[in-house]
Amino acid sequence: MSSSEKSFFRRFAQAAQIPEDLSAQAVLVQLAGQDTVLVENYRGILEYSCERLVLQTKTCRLIIEGSGLFISYYTGDEMKITGHIDQIHYC
Repeated sequence: MSSSEKSFFRRFAQAAQIPEDLSAQAVLVQLAGQDTVLVENYRGILEYSCERLVLQTKTCRLIIEGSGLFISYYTGDEMKITGHIDQIHYC
């Protein structure tokens, strides 16, 4: 996408009062206690085990570490992870 197209979409999102995180498709992470994580706007699963999950996002990698990690469901842009969450890293 060219810089003029990005500028157009940015101005359109501002005029329509669309939150910046949605218009930029930024990764959204919701933590519910220490046992559930909801992730939106990820690009792909790079690594998955019961102790570590690595997701590629638009701008970085998201690393979730813990024990008994399980992907409860996932779609093309949303995922629910359950288990004991110890750490979440962005790199």
